[in-house]
Amino acid sequence: MSSHTPMVPTEKSLRPPWYFAGACLCALVILCSAYANSFHNALHFDDSHVIATNLYIRSLTNIRLFFTEAQTFSSLPTNAVYRPLVTLSLALDYWLGGGLEPWQFHVSQFAMLLLLSLMMYSVFRRIMDVAEAQWWHRYVALCATLWFAVHTVNTETVNYLSARSELLAAMGVVGAFLMYLALPRWRRWYVYVLPMLVGALAKSPAVMFAPLFFVYLCLFEHPVSPADLLTRHGWRQVWTALWRSLPALLLGGAMFLFVESMNAVTATYAGGGRLQYLLTQAFVWLHYLRVFFVPLGLTADTDLTLLVWYDTRVVAGVLAVALLLHVLWSAWHARPAYPVAFGLVWFILMLLPTSSVFPLAEVSNEHRVFLPYMGLTLAVVWGGVLQIQRWGARCRRFRAVLYSGAWVVAILVVGGHAVGTYQRNTVWYSEATLWRDVTEKSPSNGRAWMNYGLSYLGQGNYLEAKRLFERALFYTPNYASLEINLGIVHDKLGAPLVAEQHLQRALRLQPDAVGGHYFYARWLVEQGRAREALPLLQRALTLSAGFTAARYLLMQLYFAQGAEAELTALLQETLALMPTDALALAYAQGEIGITVEPPNAQTYFARGVEWTNSGRHLDAALAYKRALRFDPAFADAANNLGWSLAKLSLYREAMPALIQALNLRPDFALARHNLAWVSSQLAVRP
Repeated sequence: MSSHTPMVPTEKSLRPPWYFAGACLCALVILCSAYANSFHNALHFDDSHVIATNLYIRSLTNIRLFFTEAQTFSSLPTNAVYRPLVTLSLALDYWLGGGLEPWQFHVSQFAMLLLLSLMMYSVFRRIMDVAEAQWWHRYVALCATLWFAVHTVNTETVNYLSARSELLAAMGVVGAFLMYLALPRWRRWYVYVLPMLVGALAKSPAVMFAPLFFVYLCLFEHPVSPADLLTRHGWRQVWTALWRSLPALLLGGAMFLFVESMNAVTATYAGGGRLQYLLTQAFVWLHYLRVFFVPLGLTADTDLTLLVWYDTRVVAGVLAVALLLHVLWSAWHARPAYPVAFGLVWFILMLLPTSSVFPLAEVSNEHRVFLPYMGLTLAVVWGGVLQIQRWGARCRRFRAVLYSGAWVVAILVVGGHAVGTYQRNTVWYSEATLWRDVTEKSPSNGRAWMNYGLSYLGQGNYLEAKRLFERALFYTPNYASLEINLGIVHDKLGAPLVAEQHLQRALRLQPDAVGGHYFYARWLVEQGRAREALPLLQRALTLSAGFTAARYLLMQLYFAQGAEAELTALLQETLALMPTDALALAYAQGEIGITVEPPNAQTYFARGVEWTNSGRHLDAALAYKRALRFDPAFADAANNLGWSLAKLSLYREAMPALIQALNLRPDFALARHNLAWVSSQLAVRP
């Protein structure tokens, strides 16, 4: 094989700088076009508790807490892992977008992909040059980078906002290599380790740069082939590489231990047995390899469960892993193939944290291959280059046609993935489109059927929601979140007793679930049992201070019942976490967070009457209290306030309002009747 064999039709035609600039512009257009329809997609999966209900990201004043408290990452205690860089980036998006505007979050997600692509191109080209310097490497590196950037499987990472942890960790790994390769004079200061450490603040697998860096040194700077391991010289090369990579290895290990130690004690990965998980991962590796080349049948939430050792899928997976290792072994024998070996080691090392003996709740997730696919892309592209070079050396007469055909194939592959990405983005458009797709691809997934049912629940189609929830119950009979949703839908269908049974079972299944406490409390308020809801809401905030819905509901109850000391403490805590919280500021000023026009006693009273007639007694009580603030002598508002509080079972709190109504209007028969009724209730339920 000649080291000067061109990989393009003619060197002369591709040498001008403007030609490569045009290729870069085309690549940018393809990448932007592939994701053009993703910027208004909804929040999904963990986005609900990492973004939507997470109070901490709503103020940049919490930046210090992001780096000291894992609870700031999620409003769910079980998901309180230490990823401060992710939380900081989400808080910046919340600030830039002026709230929970998905567009801003998606713009940032795509900007990260663009920046990562630029970094990848530079690293890929330098690695190719280290193996064998050629002028056309910039085109090959550009093609490889673009293929990765528009790879259809990576739509999960780009559309799933919480998965930006993968993007940021990847930037840490690639950034470390870029600093090492592009700034050789800084190597003695180990500056190249900094991106790895920063990336680990987004997700701990970024520390896998350290062992990967050791492999890089063994391949490119202190070359040692498998045969060399039988010689003294070969082991000297290994020890030299190990010594040079030792700072990265030590700092990476220390950073991993630090990040893991910062996770909240309530955080859990909820995995199964290690051996069974490992066996299952053999098939998962085969699946990841398959969808890299043929990205069909993609699903956002697999229904794959743990496999047993005699399952034919495990056998197929083991054979696939063996073949992968064989290719790696073969590539390690020839220096021109070192980028292939390096890319395969990259793929293997980056996949080990999630696909080995560390059991996770979901045995497979497509966003987990984002980091590994970088290496696999490099390996496949460079392997293709070597193969085409071999064919070209054998068929010199048809070499120009062969090379032109190779570029046509590359363009078709990249274009096909770009089209697939554009189509896949439509699946992520809404909860309904996403979960409908998952139920089709993973029909045994109970969570998928439940989430698909939630889309109908939001539309008010309660019968269809109930049907889908019951379908989910068949696959996941002990799922606390499903019990909550069954309680909600049965309540909507007029079966409160059945609803309460489901809500109570959710708490039995998961006693420390903040969602179970909140939704049961909300249902109790709607049923006029607000006093029973208070301890549930207080417990919810003890479990997760950042769960906004529980905080706001408790705020409303304190305000309605006139619990000034409790309300003041809650408001101070809320404003300390988020000084600009509109609802907390409203309550602090005696407002109720609801605006009517014109703002006066009569309009608030009229709004309260509407809510009373529709059974929204808490909202009605808030409106009547606001009316009384405008006009303290408004006897009807005082009477209705007492009535609303009584309908919430807050009988003691209702008494002063009814007495006030009678003091304002002694002949107020309705207020006198209501006061007598409340007194009788207090006698029965003191």
